[in-house]
Amino acid sequence: MKKIILPFTFLLLFTNSLKADQWMTSFEDAQKIAVATNKFILVDFWASWCGPCKRMDSESWSKPEVQELMENFIPLKINIDLESSLSRKYGVRAIPFVFIIDPTGEIVFQKMSYMRKSEVISLLQNFSLKTNLMQKKYVSFLNKKSGDTALELAESYLDFSIFLDKKVRSNFLKLANVYLKKSKSLFKKEGNKNKESQRLYLLSEVYRNTLKNNNIKAITKIKNKFKESEIEEKNRTFYNFLNFTLYNKIGEKDKAKIWYDKLKKDNNYKLLLMKSRKILSI
Repeated sequence: MKKIILPFTFLLLFTNSLKADQWMTSFEDAQKIAVATNKFILVDFWASWCGPCKRMDSESWSKPEVQELMENFIPLKINIDLESSLSRKYGVRAIPFVFIIDPTGEIVFQKMSYMRKSEVISLLQNFSLKTNLMQKKYVSFLNKKSGDTALELAESYLDFSIFLDKKVRSNFLKLANVYLKKSKSLFKKEGNKNKESQRLYLLSEVYRNTLKNNNIKAITKIKNKFKESEIEEKNRTFYNFLNFTLYNKIGEKDKAKIWYDKLKKDNNYKLLLMKSRKILSI
């Protein structure tokens, strides 16, 4: 952990002097600064011969109102002629191509084509979000990519989505699913194919559908997959929380009350009730 934090201290001082029109060119440095400052990375794939890219520079990126919003991101320009491997990684076959990515490099948003100033402003307004909730999880994942660290990030993104506007919530539910799949794949690679399989199911098939308002589907998934007696002790509170929230969402108050009584046995039940109420409002 210290190996990561010390460079972040330096990078944080560096980024404080970074102006919005000063695009970074190092992908790795942008990742580190993004973690340190709790920001997403704004990536512009471009080339010196690209006419529409030059137009975006003069008509959008250089405008004061755009640069003000860019301060909420770590701006990164990638020249496709110099960074062919990075371009291939993100499937860049035409430019301009604008991405918003998280500090580990996963895609939050992408759009290929010239974007007018109004479109850029709308994009930056929608994704001007602080990532404090995930900071420690990013550090853990970047230090060691494992099934456990990917799972922690997935769950954090699902929780994060609760507090977001509907316009961008789906982006983060998709991103959470990327980490859920990554977690499953990493567990398999680590020789622990079935590790956290119950938690993975509850997150991917039940919690994610709950947040997508696919309530009946979520209830069917949780009822058909497990008997209550099969729930592992470490997942019991989460299982009770999901049932309580889902039955409240579909208006079955008597059943919700049964799960409330079980949830109340947890020391943190008041925080879970607040979280449940927030989910009911989305």
